Amino acid sequence: MKRLFLLLQFLAFIAPIGIFLMYIIMDEGDQFTYEHYWVTAMSFIPFIFVLLIKYMFSDLDQNKKDDQ
Repeated sequence: MKRLFLLLQFLAFIAPIGIFLMYIIMDEGDQFTYEHYWVTAMSFIPFIFVLLIKYMFSDLDQNKKDDQ
């Protein structure tokens, strides 16, 4: 389970960076508009969800250990 969350964190963290770099390549270095920044920021939301889910599952695992 730990490796799964590590993989999800990695993929969710790389996505915004990839989107940001693709915008630079597609626009050939032209100035960014607010839409570019907005899409890049919105693509970071899955990373936040992965961290939230990981936190919730780690709390459940800890409660299981305490019950035993």
